[in-house]
Amino acid sequence: MTIEAPARRTWRDAAALRVLGSVLAWFSTAAALTLLYRSTDALAALGGYCARGGPYVIAVECTDAIALFMPLSILGGLAALAIGTGLARGFGTPTWLYAWPGLFVSLSIVFFRTFLLGGDGVGLFLGLLFLVMGLAPLAVILPAAPQRMLIGRVDARGRAFWEAHPARAHLLSMAAPAAPGENRASAADWALSLGIAVGASALGVTVGAAWFSSVA
Repeated sequence: MTIEAPARRTWRDAAALRVLGSVLAWFSTAAALTLLYRSTDALAALGGYCARGGPYVIAVECTDAIALFMPLSILGGLAALAIGTGLARGFGTPTWLYAWPGLFVSLSIVFFRTFLLGGDGVGLFLGLLFLVMGLAPLAVILPAAPQRMLIGRVDARGRAFWEAHPARAHLLSMAAPAAPGENRASAADWALSLGIAVGASALGVTVGAAWFSSVA
C-alpha cells in the first residue's frame, strides 16, 4: 500500500492572498470602467473628438481628465485585472467574465445619452449594438456553469467546489470538463464571494468617480 504525500503548499496558496486578489480585481475593474465611462461621456459632450499637443491648431482640446484617464483606465485596468485574477486563482466571482459586459453596457449608456439629449439616431443604433455585445456573452457562458460563474471554482483555501454537473468553460468549449471537487459551497462561501464582488465594485466606482471629478 502506498501513501500519497500531501500536496506541497506555497505562499500563493494562502487564503488571504486569494481574497486579496479577488478584492483587487473587482476594485480595479470597477474603478477603471468608471473612469473610462466618465472620460467617454466627457468626450461625447465635446462632440466626440478632441486632441492635445502637436504642431497643428487644435479645434477642440481634450480636458485634463480625458487626456489622463482615457489611456490610464484601459492600460491600468487591464494590468490590475490580470494581477488580481492571477492572485485569486479561481476563487471568487470571476471578474474577467463581467468585465466585458461592464465595458460595453457602460459605453452603451453614453450612446443612449447622446440620443436622448441630442436626438442622434446613430447614438441609438450604437447604444443598442453595444448593449447586445455586452449582454450576449453572459447568455452563452452563465448557463454552462452558473455556480462557477457566480462564486468561482474553489473556496478561499483552494478546495475545489462540488458542482451539480461537470462545468465547461462555456457552452462552445470542446475541452473535457474539469472533475468536480467534494467541497460543497456553503452559505459563507456564497456570501464571501458575492460580498467581495459587490463591495469592492462599489468602492471602485466611488473612488473612480471621485478621482475623475477631482481632475475634471
